[in-house]
Amino acid sequence: MRFDRFVIQAVRAQFRGLPPMDEFVRHALDAGVGSLALLTLLTIFAGMNLSVQAYGTFARFGGQEMLGLFCGVGGIRELYPVMAAIVCGARIGATLAASLANMQISEQVEALEVMGIDPMRRLIAPRLWAVTLMLPLLCAYADAVGICASYFAAVHQMGINEGVFIAQVKEIVTLPDLFAGVIKGVIFGWLIALVSCYHGYRAAKRDGAEGVGIATNRAIVHGAVLCIVLNMFLSALMYA
Repeated sequence: MRFDRFVIQAVRAQFRGLPPMDEFVRHALDAGVGSLALLTLLTIFAGMNLSVQAYGTFARFGGQEMLGLFCGVGGIRELYPVMAAIVCGARIGATLAASLANMQISEQVEALEVMGIDPMRRLIAPRLWAVTLMLPLLCAYADAVGICASYFAAVHQMGINEGVFIAQVKEIVTLPDLFAGVIKGVIFGWLIALVSCYHGYRAAKRDGAEGVGIATNRAIVHGAVLCIVLNMFLSALMYA
């Protein structure tokens, strides 16, 4: 199936009404709760590393007190939403692509069609809704964890004044910045789910088990590349 045709059918199925709730809840829990541990661990170290690296650079010019500004702008506007999209997107995308590819190869999709059930409505729509709604929440969660990690490294490791750091973060990070991260999460989530479902749904039966691996690999790579490229254009529109 061509990608443009798949997109049209998927969008029609997604907005035709409420998705099957059992499938939606299952995929929402897997995408959201299932990604928390991985996202928390990586965001903590990313936030701390952001402070450590920035401090070393700013200290050369006597500007280490500006660390809060940098962590707020670089982390909340760019790093954490993109990292949530790529890290969680890779995990979620792999799961979606592998499950759909396995169903396609084992002819479960054809069985649904024989029973008169629309595969797009039953399989694709709940996955699209689940990831589209969960990823912005993960982006917001990554913002909170990341800025706390940056605060800990800046104040307790680098010796930055606690009040100065907090005041700078409050000054530079506004509600539109947080809202922009949520908007990015919605777009990234829908895109990741769409690309992953496409590769899984079009897996060829003749490839057998190897087809599952091919679909999974393509979903991860294409999803990550598209998120990074799209983030540049979104940031240009939001902040330029």
